[in-house]
Amino acid sequence: MSQGTMFCCGVSWVGADRAHCCRRTGGCGHVFDDAKLWDRHRRYGRCLDPRSIDLVTTTNGLWLWTLELTDHRAL
Repeated sequence: MSQGTMFCCGVSWVGADRAHCCRRTGGCGHVFDDAKLWDRHRRYGRCLDPRSIDLVTTTNGLWLWTLELTDHRAL
């Protein structure tokens, strides 16, 4: 099955399972690996800086957990 390219707010990403924080609805425009991360970055109706919640960005602009954080949680 082919992964479609999504586009919104001047940002593009691959995969329908990603979570985009749309600027048209007052969001920051970032794309997150999943809805759980999107929820984590929204507090009290406002966007947090993804770096402030230990997320890192890929070269394509997708925000996700750091490997160190993921490995630490597994211990």
